[in-house]
Amino acid sequence: MTPVQVVQAQLDAYNKCDIDAFAATYSADVLIVDDAGKELCRGHKKLREIYGPMFRDNPNQFAIITNRIAAGSHVIDQEEVVGRADNVRRRAVAIYRVQGDVITHVTLIRG
Repeated sequence: MTPVQVVQAQLDAYNKCDIDAFAATYSADVLIVDDAGKELCRGHKKLREIYGPMFRDNPNQFAIITNRIAAGSHVIDQEEVVGRADNVRRRAVAIYRVQGDVITHVTLIRG
């Protein structure tokens, strides 16, 4: 799969709130950081601890990609998340690094 296909598979799983399919798009040692480099998540266990309850509590949420840029092993998505229980629209930019068929690193910039 191309990096864009991997990130799209991740998005599709996110939008279905399917934690197993979502986690399968990430490497076992994935690192997710914020724009200051602060670690938000490392590895599948923590990924499931964060996203599993979020998916369970917000089954109608989905992310809309408003812009996507692909460059080599990186995919940059500008997104808006809607449909959460609190009705707050969330905007973010996610910078994904893909190696092989999995995402190994993500930088999240929340707006």
